[in-house]
Amino acid sequence: MTAPEQMVRRFYRTTGVQGLDELIYGWPRRGLALVYGNQKAGKTTLALQAAVQVAAEEEGQVLLLDTESGGIGELRLYGLASAMGVKEDLIPRLISRINIYKANELSEQHKMILETFDEVRRRSEVSLFVVDSIAWHYHQRVMNAPAEHVGSVARELMGKLELQTKTLLNYARDSGATVIFTSWSASKAKKAFEDHQNRVLEKEARKGYVDVRDLDIVLGTYGEDYIGGRFVGYMAKVIARIWRLQGNLRFFVVEAHRERPDNMGLYMQISEKGLHPVPGAKPVPVEKELLRRLLQEEGEAVVKDTSGSGEDRQDSRRPARGKN
Repeated sequence: MTAPEQMVRRFYRTTGVQGLDELIYGWPRRGLALVYGNQKAGKTTLALQAAVQVAAEEEGQVLLLDTESGGIGELRLYGLASAMGVKEDLIPRLISRINIYKANELSEQHKMILETFDEVRRRSEVSLFVVDSIAWHYHQRVMNAPAEHVGSVARELMGKLELQTKTLLNYARDSGATVIFTSWSASKAKKAFEDHQNRVLEKEARKGYVDVRDLDIVLGTYGEDYIGGRFVGYMAKVIARIWRLQGNLRFFVVEAHRERPDNMGLYMQISEKGLHPVPGAKPVPVEKELLRRLLQEEGEAVVKDTSGSGEDRQDSRRPARGKN
């Protein structure tokens, strides 16, 4: 049963997308939403959609920490806001509420969250905190650590990530703000690690320098399918994955939710307007056979992209083959 809209909005901010609101109610007030997925799945796009939506509807500030691309700027926000239907004369004021910070290393990320964000929220109302993503600097540090110390380094870094999560949630609970994290899927992390250092780790493990049980810790998954592991998963009110399929087709899955059904998904498409449901798409349960197809299709999309095999000609208007 779906709660009345007026009640829902007391606890969740609208995503601005009706299909997503039906799945997750919206972005949790005083809570954390974790969105993860593979490369080019649309995680940053969805985070920016949230930033624009909140800035358009509320007077509070949006604090957005870019740890990865450095490609989040006013031009991108302007284009997205315009495509989302914000009136042109309102866009400059909207963008002025979105404060973009760049962290070039983990120490900067830590300082931004514990000090800079604290200073801003003490002098201004903040409605949304975004960290895009929590995985990048973690893996950069781990992959460059000496093999014999990689397990202890990973534990230290995970401790810092846990402190950052607790701190942001304390800010959010004080003010009613929302926290959004983006993160990598474990498959992306494993691929990156294998390419860079996995063979070295295995050699060191055979020598006894690295405990093989540390490998899950090194990846930062701690038994989960996303970087951040069980602590971040436990603290999140919403955990969602975006599957990258062919062309501009995506599949959004609610993996865990405190107040909505788990393992429900929706076919979506990514465009200059952001992520929106494919016309006519309805939420579907994510059962074993559908999950198998998602794994296969995402694998094909990633391989095709990394192999440079040319333009993807998959017609995004044909999502039915993946539906039940």
